[in-house]
Amino acid sequence: MSLVERALMDRYRRADLPVWKRQVERARFCSNPVRLSGGAASIDAGTGEVRAEFATSDQPDGVLLIACGDRRASVCPSCAEVYRRDMWHLVASGVSGRMSATSSGGAGARQDTVEVTVPSSVASHPRLFVTLTAPSFGPVHSARGGGVCRPRRDMSRKCAHGRPLGCALVHDADHPIVGTPICVGCYDYVGAVLWNACAGELWRRTRIAIDRALAPAASEVLGRPVTVAEVRRQLRTSYVKVAEFQKRGLVHLHAVIRLDGTDPDDRGRITEPPSWASANLLAAAVARAVDAAAVALPSPDGVMRVASWGPQRDITDVSAGGPVTDSRRLAAYLAKYATKTASDAVSASRALARRFHRLHRTWLRRTVGVHLARMVETAWALGSRRDLEHLNLRKWAHCLGFRGHFATKSRVYSVTLGALRAARRAWRARQTEESGQRDVWGTDDDGSTLVVGRWAYAGRGYVKAGDAMIVETMARDHAVARREYRELLRRERQARERVAECVALT
Repeated sequence: MSLVERALMDRYRRADLPVWKRQVERARFCSNPVRLSGGAASIDAGTGEVRAEFATSDQPDGVLLIACGDRRASVCPSCAEVYRRDMWHLVASGVSGRMSATSSGGAGARQDTVEVTVPSSVASHPRLFVTLTAPSFGPVHSARGGGVCRPRRDMSRKCAHGRPLGCALVHDADHPIVGTPICVGCYDYVGAVLWNACAGELWRRTRIAIDRALAPAASEVLGRPVTVAEVRRQLRTSYVKVAEFQKRGLVHLHAVIRLDGTDPDDRGRITEPPSWASANLLAAAVARAVDAAAVALPSPDGVMRVASWGPQRDITDVSAGGPVTDSRRLAAYLAKYATKTASDAVSASRALARRFHRLHRTWLRRTVGVHLARMVETAWALGSRRDLEHLNLRKWAHCLGFRGHFATKSRVYSVTLGALRAARRAWRARQTEESGQRDVWGTDDDGSTLVVGRWAYAGRGYVKAGDAMIVETMARDHAVARREYRELLRRERQARERVAECVALT
């Protein structure tokens, strides 16, 4: 019997197996949880009475398992799935307001949080789905749906490095050559890395430019001069943005931008915009801002560069029909990119998932290809320059220089991730209370309970060799049960709808 088999048998034979499984379930089947030792107690702030206690000495292996909470699917699929679902609620609630209990399969704590934060009236506000891409830093191979990669009238023409300027081949979309430069020597790797590094600043300036561009757009609609200050008193743009890496190693942004009214007495309240504030007005402002936004880039090689958006862009009215009209599909489309890494674009998911402390060029080129490896190497080399220290390029070399958050939103766009997580904790505390146990972290809303704890780090991962295999099996079983449950709810909903139709006909 192997070591792993012995560890499996030992775990299954232990009397505390159900308790250990509950810990794993509460840790959301995390593949690399944090182990803590110690304990905590909830104390009445007025009397000092201990209401509930928890100690890891009473738990299996003497530790408490805490989910790592990593958003990247290549690092921890289970935690990334939780993050993806939270992002789905965040995006969808800002597009159409609170999700109904019937459409989500039942009312829950998260639904109540969304209802309080975002009114359903946002479904009638002007909303745009915007995609912004990076400019070209050199011709790359592409898949054109069965067409020639890069046709040229004279295919014999060559660049300064003696390579052909075109490509007469037809590439599949998943071919590894797609996204790589036609000529590595002609490709501007320095400009590409610097553009990634300043993409966050470019988006910030675009956001400011959108607010300013609303004034001339409103002037055209109203037929009179409208100042920026007047527009800001009546309108507010809210957004959620997600970054995605293209195969060429450059980020492009997907954003949902919504136009709201303002309440002078409560700036955090979401109100209806004026009747003249349409989706066309917002689209005109976004287009003008995208054209005007620019960031001056550093010049480490003496070449003057300016970061701006590429010519390939898309601005679609969410209410105009088409796939982006469905808030559920739109939210799912954006949420899935929040769990990706730079190397997911070339199907090497774990290669660029963590920061580099040393650069292994041979391994990197073999894993992610020469092109992305060259971008990492360029970021690493630029990161050693003192005049570029503020960009932290070595710290973000695994992201090809991109330093921004993969998912951001404005303050009042929708419910926050913190609110969703707090609601989840409240739901768990309520479940514990209903089971007849006192939950240490289920504090009262009036602040009469204090939680006092002392914890020590005990390690990462599971204690026994076979625990990860058991957790993987439990995660698969949980996913199957969840799908079956959702399918059952869907069938019950369809049955109720058919009964209602029959009653209406009779």
